[in-house]
Amino acid sequence: MIVENRNNNKSEVKKLNDFFIRYFFGLRGDEDLLLSFINAIMIDSNFATFKSVEIINPFNLSEKAGNKESIVDLKAVTEDGTIVIIEIQTYSTKNFFERTLYYWSKNYSNVLKKGEDYPELRPVISINLIDDILFDKNDKRMHTCYLLKEKNSNQILTDHIQLHYVEIPKFNENIDIKKELKNWILFLKSNKEEDMSQLLKEDTIFEKAINKYNYFTDNEDLLNEYDKREAYLVYQASLMRGSKEEGREEEKYSIAKNLKKSGL
Repeated sequence: MIVENRNNNKSEVKKLNDFFIRYFFGLRGDEDLLLSFINAIMIDSNFATFKSVEIINPFNLSEKAGNKESIVDLKAVTEDGTIVIIEIQTYSTKNFFERTLYYWSKNYSNVLKKGEDYPELRPVISINLIDDILFDKNDKRMHTCYLLKEKNSNQILTDHIQLHYVEIPKFNENIDIKKELKNWILFLKSNKEEDMSQLLKEDTIFEKAINKYNYFTDNEDLLNEYDKREAYLVYQASLMRGSKEEGREEEKYSIAKNLKKSGL
């Protein structure tokens, strides 16, 4: 079997976990996995793909996940100097879009070293995987990409900014995305044996992907850090739900108060 459960002495890991994503895409020597995923995003946006990628901040187990508020974003550079940053979020937060723009700007400005001029600036691609709904739930698009364009003509001002958002809950078998990205999202969402078997038929890269996942589920050190991180994420999600419920109750109270003032 490709994926076993905990009852068979095998840990089943939720792949949409930032610690797992850092391990899976951030290990040097496994750049082909990261390249395949980045190119899947590019293909789905009808952009040119890349030939190679170098991980700027490689994963190491000393990144203790249990006490950190957030895991460091994955950063890489392509053969032409383009910077790619990848972030996984389990829920949307207030000012999420401003935050992603801020991270993009930091990575963009940090390219310049003292004494260098603007031609040294390189494009920065921000890929945001989020296990939540960011936009209108009736908008069936799962992957959206934002560029800097002129309002009326749609002429692109510069190719230095790409902000990609992937709303994973919108994924289904009929989703209108390119095959390459659909395969990767299926891999990240599912641990079902039939899904993994299908992916093996689609692309040989998933043989390595599945083997790497299985190594993670057999490694006690990795699993311990994963469990700490997952517990923290569950705790944070419960706080977010509580905050949203509190906000709704305050809104109801305000509406009732205003109606009472109006004599309704």
